[in-house]
Amino acid sequence: MDPRAPARKSDSDAAAVDLPSIGNPTLRIAWERYRDGHMKNKGRSDGTINNYRDHIERLLADWLDEPLSKLGTDPSLVTVRHEKLSKENGTYIANGCMRTLRAVYNHARKAARTLPADNPVSAIDWNAEHRRNTALGLSDLGEWFTQLAALKNPVRRELHLFMLLSGHRPEAIRKARVEHVDFRARVLHIPRPKGGEVKAFDIPLSRAMIRCLVRVMRIGRALYAEQSREWLFPADSQSGHIIEHKEKRSDLSKWGNDLRQTFRTIAQTAGVAELDVHLLMNHSIPGVNAGYITRNKLLSDHLRQQQEAVSHRMLEAGRPRQKEIKPRACAWPTLPSRRLLSELMSGKGLAAANVFGGSSR
Repeated sequence: MDPRAPARKSDSDAAAVDLPSIGNPTLRIAWERYRDGHMKNKGRSDGTINNYRDHIERLLADWLDEPLSKLGTDPSLVTVRHEKLSKENGTYIANGCMRTLRAVYNHARKAARTLPADNPVSAIDWNAEHRRNTALGLSDLGEWFTQLAALKNPVRRELHLFMLLSGHRPEAIRKARVEHVDFRARVLHIPRPKGGEVKAFDIPLSRAMIRCLVRVMRIGRALYAEQSREWLFPADSQSGHIIEHKEKRSDLSKWGNDLRQTFRTIAQTAGVAELDVHLLMNHSIPGVNAGYITRNKLLSDHLRQQQEAVSHRMLEAGRPRQKEIKPRACAWPTLPSRRLLSELMSGKGLAAANVFGGSSR
């Protein structure tokens, strides 16, 4: 007989190991473990997490307290739900919801080996998906610039223009901060794009993009003095920046990812190489050899020249009707652009005229 008293487990250890919930988790518990143990640890963006949350907590809300084993042993429940979502919510969101459920189930089964090995989502017939062709062509840009100039909110006008000129995702641009703009290096840093912090990158700024940012900073100081200290595209919202970028199609025909597709299309007409487009848009670089390219080494000269070519092509195409989008006179504060730019520059070694290429604006 061992005379030593058995070791007593602490309350924290007992709380940390909840065998019933791990061995046969409900959808709610499996989702929380996937969210906190996988997505947040991998640095997934808030937008990605919120998208997954919408799938689980809204579209599959009635399943939250159901054990995953119920779905695993009866995949017909999943196929029926997929068909229902396809009819009521749309084919694309139905597919997206099932991809989320598949990921949560696979993650849960790492700890719950009693769950059926076959993922129940494998039983569905996926809806056909086609890439949306919503880009503007060169001949369409003139009308789009006219629509843009007619928008009442000057901050939103500059937001849409910058998204067109940069070709980046709306969420990343909406959340851009003043501190992330480096006018000396002529870049805008995106610290948490899609994919999380490990995908952080810098957007090279053309002259047109710099003028756009200077204008919106001037407007922000006049309209949203407090919010403009932190955000590039400020608004009177809880977060302090523009939350929703969508417009009525009757007011602005293309916005958001439509402009991202437009950037890709116009870059092709401007003669920008395929690899350079991937780098400018922060896409994954195809091929093994291309993976050895150091993106930051190309920012200061090559990629900025390519960005300049795309911006020039866009503004040239829109020039017959609208030479360049400017906020209405009533929205402009009295602070000159050169003076504001000199304040934003961290040093005095680079004159504003050099940044603007000699322009007085």
